[in-house]
Amino acid sequence: MTSEPIPSPSSTVTTAQNVLLIVDAESLLSRYPTPSQDPANPTDIPDGLIFFATSNNSNEIVTNDSSTKVIVEIGRDIHFRARSVSLIAEHSVVAYRMTVDNSSVLTAPQLEVHTGLTVPAPNPETPSVPGSHKADDHFWTCTPKTPGTAQCELGFMLVNQQCEVVGFFQWQVGVEIAS
Repeated sequence: MTSEPIPSPSSTVTTAQNVLLIVDAESLLSRYPTPSQDPANPTDIPDGLIFFATSNNSNEIVTNDSSTKVIVEIGRDIHFRARSVSLIAEHSVVAYRMTVDNSSVLTAPQLEVHTGLTVPAPNPETPSVPGSHKADDHFWTCTPKTPGTAQCELGFMLVNQQCEVVGFFQWQVGVEIAS
């Protein structure tokens, strides 16, 4: 059990709007068994392999259909995190690039990395008593400036359990910012 406090990595975390990008890694690899190994020339992927979960309403799931509407508060940061759906983390997602084509709607995305955070985890000997370990957190952040539409592009890699790159991918989505 840990007695040390678990501080928020930044004061903006509690006020940020969070968007989780959920990648269906196994379906992606079954569709593209030999993906690009070049981060500068990633494999383009279509709709239907990445999904969103957003807002404080856990029932609000946004399906990727190449154009999505995100209801946000103008001027309040958005944090984008990408994770894979997998039973034992066979493949993890690491977003290495995020771009926006319309800077009047969204600020340019910036990568934020917070290292050495204390993360709670079940204690294997007594699962009902929390333990902890150190981990790094990372996300892409940008700020909506005005309602409108922007084309976003996400460059990400799938990595295996040994942290070896399995493939590089790129996905584009039109995002309508509404307040």
